[in-house]
Amino acid sequence: MYRFALLVLVASVSANVILDTQCPEVKPVNDFSFASYGNGVWYEVARYPHGTDKKAKCGSAEYKLEGDVIKVKNTYIRNNKLKVIEGSAKLATDAGTTGKLIHSLPYGAKGAMVDSVVNILAIDYDNYCIAYFCQFDEDKKIRREFAWVLSRSKTLSDETKAKIEKVMKDSTLLNASKFVWPSFSDEDCKVDA
Repeated sequence: MYRFALLVLVASVSANVILDTQCPEVKPVNDFSFASYGNGVWYEVARYPHGTDKKAKCGSAEYKLEGDVIKVKNTYIRNNKLKVIEGSAKLATDAGTTGKLIHSLPYGAKGAMVDSVVNILAIDYDNYCIAYFCQFDEDKKIRREFAWVLSRSKTLSDETKAKIEKVMKDSTLLNASKFVWPSFSDEDCKVDA
């Protein structure tokens, strides 16, 4: 999801995917349909680990297209408590016909909005989406990578899972072994009253 989402950009170093090089050049998908991506619910079925959401489960993002902006409402469960993060997404000014997006979410100091470039690496608008974000820390000379597998359903069909595995295998950016697959069980998704 973007906190998940999609998406946590400010996370503890110990649990992130961290490398001691610059961020790689990323080629998002071509012929991207912003409208098809930007409506409905996406479930976070897999992600690279993030320090602040190690215990996050049942993540989803509700997208609502309003003109050229997607209103984003991310939800997840941590310790049986519902967490909500709201923000927006839009095409990057240099996106052209690609899936290069700017997500704005309240991850800054005191909830300030932070803009992040999220690239859609693969998408089947009715089934799944693979998104990638990289952040280079100039002071420490390291990069943090974030990646998400989003699905229109809480579980993946065998066919969809095979497509996702192929994208991961063929990708020079993604490392399938780094993904965690959060639970969507009734027990894990239970919210205390």
